[in-house]
Amino acid sequence: MEQKQKDEDIKLKLKKQYPAHVSLKKLSLKNGNLTIEIVVGLLSQQFFTVNEVLLKLRSEASELIHLNVIKKEYRSRNRLKIRAEINLRNIKLQQFFWDFFVSISVDNITREVRVVCDNYLIMKSLKHRVFKNTLKLPDNYISYPYITYNGGVSLTYRQKGHYETTKNKFKEYMAFIIYQLFYRFIGKKVWLIHEKFSETAQDNSFYFFKYCYEKHPEKKVYYVIKKESADVRNLEPFKDRVVHFMSFKHLVYLLSAKVIISSEAKGHGYAWRVSQGIIKEKLNNKSYIFLQHGVLGLKKVDSTFNYQTANSARLFIVSSDFEKKIVKNYFGYPESRISVTGLARWDNLKDTSLSNKEGKSKEIVLMPTWRNWLEEVEETTFLKSNYYISYSQFLNSKELGDLLVQNSLTLNFYVHPKFMPYVEKFSSASKNINIIRFGDESLNHLLMRASLLITDYSSVAWEMYYQKKPVIFYLFDLDEYKANQGAYMNLKKDLFGDLAFKPEELLQQIDTYAKNGFNEKKHFASKRNKYFKYMDQENSKRIYEDIQRNESTFNKKSPVLSQIKNSDALKVAWRKYKYYPSIRKLGEKILGEEKK
Repeated sequence: MEQKQKDEDIKLKLKKQYPAHVSLKKLSLKNGNLTIEIVVGLLSQQFFTVNEVLLKLRSEASELIHLNVIKKEYRSRNRLKIRAEINLRNIKLQQFFWDFFVSISVDNITREVRVVCDNYLIMKSLKHRVFKNTLKLPDNYISYPYITYNGGVSLTYRQKGHYETTKNKFKEYMAFIIYQLFYRFIGKKVWLIHEKFSETAQDNSFYFFKYCYEKHPEKKVYYVIKKESADVRNLEPFKDRVVHFMSFKHLVYLLSAKVIISSEAKGHGYAWRVSQGIIKEKLNNKSYIFLQHGVLGLKKVDSTFNYQTANSARLFIVSSDFEKKIVKNYFGYPESRISVTGLARWDNLKDTSLSNKEGKSKEIVLMPTWRNWLEEVEETTFLKSNYYISYSQFLNSKELGDLLVQNSLTLNFYVHPKFMPYVEKFSSASKNINIIRFGDESLNHLLMRASLLITDYSSVAWEMYYQKKPVIFYLFDLDEYKANQGAYMNLKKDLFGDLAFKPEELLQQIDTYAKNGFNEKKHFASKRNKYFKYMDQENSKRIYEDIQRNESTFNKKSPVLSQIKNSDALKVAWRKYKYYPSIRKLGEKILGEEKK
């Protein structure tokens, strides 16, 4: 980790010492051959050389693809025009995102500079000429160039999504026409709510929607969910306010909605990973309330939800002043955008675990979280991972099976949704162990029934802690987790449950809790006021009132910098001219004023 920080410091120093700009001037994709034309400019009058043009895998920067440079032409001492190409059919790509860089040398020092797009026509072409710029590859994979939210030029490689068809694109543009003609003038003031991939109705979004439906029926609040989802049954009492995902109605409401409310990123309310088309562009600019999936602390996620990015929220819901500090210090949010209310689903928490007198099997939930370094990897890679091997061996250990039988316990192993492709690989011969697929049972209900939770770094730990039930943190890969993901808390000192680093330690702690009736330890209970500001059933009420209080600002004209970020024409102008000191100074002044 220290070496990684040193490398970052060196990069920052070089960036300040030798500021440069790499601008995309042309891009074409024909028969698998991707050609780009770029201009590299050093902002000082020093001479420089270009070493190569690169594609770097975003999730693993050491994975490089070298483009063939076919032409270099110096325009002046500090400006160089380059044409480079690569045939995408002839290289081995990995999922998902590859970023374009140029390696330059100045005074025998080498640095890499990100290629950005400051050309309005190229940006529009890549956003809207979807099929022209998309290459179809074997096994239903596709690849296409695109412009990131911050203007970087990138390439994606992934499997083609279910909704990426000519029919759906036609539906999107028809929805946009209807919106332009009617809905934007009617002003429906819709609040649109969704959860993970628009597939579930069991998290904070569902319970907040339920509150709005029952307590404020006059409010035009709609819930978005896939028609085939098992959780549609949870929405049966509210079906007049349910909108089916990617239906024509959903697309029109998505365009006209005053605010998007979700326990996940905004992108979960639209076709996942699609970065092209008019809908995604409008969605990025919508006011957004982030209800959160869980409490922050155990997992670093600020790279996804940082302030003033595509996922930036008008209101960021938190549970305590402790959590508020994390959002302020790590995510960059001003205090006015952070709302301390508690999570919506906690209003419905009720301890339904069995008492010792009932003579039935008590339940334990084992729910590990995902690992960013294993997300959507090949199955063979997953099966060789420390993660899979550790949990698989634990579930099949004779010691665990015997312990459960001796204490009349049932262990429910809940597979994280991001690891559902590998769910069939988890099994256990013990009759006291259930392997539960995501969606088969409500996680909320499992946690309410449970007497003990075993997890690693999952935010479900807070759910149990809120219910005053014991938690064991199984941290067998702590060093690897800290290096690849990281946390906002000291995972050895600040947690509110027992720590186990080896399977035998975990088994001993389960046995101890079984013998003491699963009573929470006093020194963990004493920390509760630090981590929760409210422990009542009024979290949804506070969230609703805060949204209402801020609703009048949602359609107000944004500060100048926000308009720059949300207007393609102004974006490219900003990227092109921000390197001039006077313009840069003005932009930084506006940015400073907006953050206040």
